[in-house]
This record gives sequence, structure tokens and C-alpha cells, in this order.
Amino acid sequence: MPSGRLLLVDGYNVIHRLPELEPSLADGLQNARNQLALRVAGWSREHPGVECVIVFDGDFDRSGGRVGERRAGVRCVYSLAAHGGDAEIVRLVREFRGRKSDVIVVSDDNFVGNNCRAHGAVVRPSGFILARKAAGRGAAAAKARSKSPAEARGIDRKTAEAIDAELKKKFGV
Repeated sequence: MPSGRLLLVDGYNVIHRLPELEPSLADGLQNARNQLALRVAGWSREHPGVECVIVFDGDFDRSGGRVGERRAGVRCVYSLAAHGGDAEIVRLVREFRGRKSDVIVVSDDNFVGNNCRAHGAVVRPSGFILARKAAGRGAAAAKARSKSPAEARGIDRKTAEAIDAELKKKFGV
């Protein structure tokens, strides 16, 4: 596992959560995976120095692919059916050799988010890969950057801190 900065994308979770990718499902899962890879590749171009990996559930070997491949220049990993993509993402975070805060996990899945946060990763919602870098330094851009992910979802800081404290207690962190 590299020691630089890493973006891990929960593939099928993001495909099913982003309205922009929903139409691509009509042409099959292969097309949806390609569309997601194109979006992640676009994000990667705007954020040089971050290795991007999309993790998909399932053993892809059965359908003629490989366990790992590149789509639109983005590394795609297919988990073994025995443990699934969610556990694979958590494993990748746990085995990351750099600072855990250099890992960004994109997923709306509670299991993935809670476990990756417990290991020190930053977790962002599915729409994160569609966000463009803030071009201006205006008040609106500064205000958007100052909001925590919880506030962006409509949860005030006090409630978010209470949730974090409860989860840390539950997971013994």
C-alpha cells in the first residue's frame, strides 16, 4: 500500500447514490463502472498527488475481468466474494502505511464510514467526487470550506460531536 495520499471510492455505493450515474445503470453495470471511473479520473486530475482506487464488491474473475484493473487511468479493485468490498475498503485503510488522515474514503455506507473513521481516515459523502476545486477566494468559497461534513448534511456541531463520542466509546477508540 502506498504512503502518499489516497482516495478510496466505495464503487457500487457511489454508483447507486449519485443521480448523475443512475442513467448509466440502464446500459449495464459495466457502463456504470466506466462512468464512475471517468468521474474519479476527473477528480484525480484536479487533485494531483492523490492515488485514486475504486473498490467494487464481488469476484470479477468470473465475468472475464481481473481482480485489479485500470479504467480511465484509475485503479479498480474487485473484492473477493468471501469478504466483500466494504471489508476490503476497511482493510486498505487499516494497512495504509502513511498518516491515516491522508486517506479519504468516499462512501455513504455506515459500516464503511464508521470503521474507516475509527482507523483515522477522512470519510466523505458520494457527491465529494463531483465537487470542483474552489476557484475563487470569495466569502461563499470560504464559507463552504469551513463547514464540516456533518454541517453540510444539516447536523449541527454539538450533535455531530455527541455522535462521534458515542461511536468512539462503542468502538473503544
